[in-house]
Amino acid sequence: MSPYVKFLKGVSEPLKALGYPIYFKLPGPEVKEPFIVIGSHVDDDSATAKMGPSIISADLQIDIFLPAGDRALAEEVTYRARMLLGRRQRVLSDIRIDKTIGREVYHVIIKIEDYIR
Repeated sequence: MSPYVKFLKGVSEPLKALGYPIYFKLPGPEVKEPFIVIGSHVDDDSATAKMGPSIISADLQIDIFLPAGDRALAEEVTYRARMLLGRRQRVLSDIRIDKTIGREVYHVIIKIEDYIR
């Protein structure tokens, strides 16, 4: 199994504990929230020494869509998702009201950066 597949499994498997469907692309508007979308990753191997095994830094965005109207739920889900993802090189999160899926929802954006070896 490639390091990238292991990386994605290491992200998606723990998030299953939230009990929300997980997609790897944004589903159609007929799919109602709550759901999670794990986006594509961007990687950088500039940390690799000239000799030896490669060190790749990967950035990944996770989007969690929740029904609008319950800010406490959005805060709780954000906290739980961050804890489920475990220790990473870097984790950023942002909660916003969003209408990009055709209705108003809470959109939790979690960006993680981690090393893949």
